[in-house]
Amino acid sequence: MENKVLEKIVNNKNEKNDNVVYGVYNNVNEPFLVRFNDFLIDKSKVSLKDKSYFFHMLAVMLNAGIPLVKALSALKKRSENKRFSRVINTILYNTEQGISLADSLLRFEDVFDEFEIGIVRAGEATGRLDEMLFKLSEKLDMRNELNQKLWSASVYPIVVFCVLIVVASVMMFFVFPTLLGLFEEGGLGVSSLPLATRILYGVQNFIIGFWWAILLVVLFLYAMFWAFVGTENGRMNYDFFKLKIPYLGNLLRKLYVLNFVDMMSILIESGVFVVKVLEIVEASMKNVVYKASLQEIIYGIKQGEKISANMAKYEFLFPSEVVEMIKTGEASASLSKVSEKISAQYQKEVDFSLKKFTSIFEPMMIVVVGLFVAILALAIMGPIFNLSSSAL
Repeated sequence: MENKVLEKIVNNKNEKNDNVVYGVYNNVNEPFLVRFNDFLIDKSKVSLKDKSYFFHMLAVMLNAGIPLVKALSALKKRSENKRFSRVINTILYNTEQGISLADSLLRFEDVFDEFEIGIVRAGEATGRLDEMLFKLSEKLDMRNELNQKLWSASVYPIVVFCVLIVVASVMMFFVFPTLLGLFEEGGLGVSSLPLATRILYGVQNFIIGFWWAILLVVLFLYAMFWAFVGTENGRMNYDFFKLKIPYLGNLLRKLYVLNFVDMMSILIESGVFVVKVLEIVEASMKNVVYKASLQEIIYGIKQGEKISANMAKYEFLFPSEVVEMIKTGEASASLSKVSEKISAQYQKEVDFSLKKFTSIFEPMMIVVVGLFVAILALAIMGPIFNLSSSAL
């Protein structure tokens, strides 16, 4: 009996072992279900948490004196994410062929960004790979925590908005028509209904009668928006507009500055040249306004100018206190430490802004829900009271 249980455990372990190597593995002759499963795995995402754990454990093993190949071999079995397990296995295969870790990561640009690859490459070049991986893991942990906070702050309004739409749809298309029939039986025509009820009745008729036109208009506007954003000028204007939105724009600018100084601190400390640092940071920026400004800053540095002098031209993007601290770091040759201090400060400011956003938005949503309920109550309960009074 015990042998059968142990045999099941061994078989289960073998089933979980996925030795797929991208570029070597070929599933053309495999059954459809296998190819479909491979498609789903290959399209899945690798989270920041997965990468942070990978880099941290790799740093621990390297620091303990375990060779890179053995460390990667152990880590591919530890990942619960099948896509990431295959990625690690491919990295292992490449390193066994003599390819560097950074070049192995470079093949998976959809998993590892330039910042992460740059840190690994700098660690390999300076012989401080384990130390740099520890720092990289820490940065990814902080980024993951920040993303969780941003998600938590946005979930509440999204959920409330969706619930309002569902409730309004149910009331308008199921409850309200039934009540209209009762009102007509009670002798209340549409013209004798309260104003709120007549407005709701008009909205309902418009949606039912012209739902196809509304759908076409929405799809047309959606297509026009993405066509506009798809152009270089459109994307620039759209990203600039987001940065100017009251309160939200200020929060976004803080997030971009935080990412900027965060990446700059660790890259400079790892020994990467300033121009290369800024090129990596520029490639990692999602907002094209910031990308364009960093391209101009990089051009200025190549002409012999200082980072702070070029950043000062874009005060809207880089606040004056950040520019002054960067200037101090340049003067004292401690740009990495100064950037780290700015990062810590902006981390606190972003946390505070998110808490403030939540504290302001929750009462606003309560007011919106209250107005919504009041309008529905006036539109539905008003005629009922009229029927009751006429019956008396």
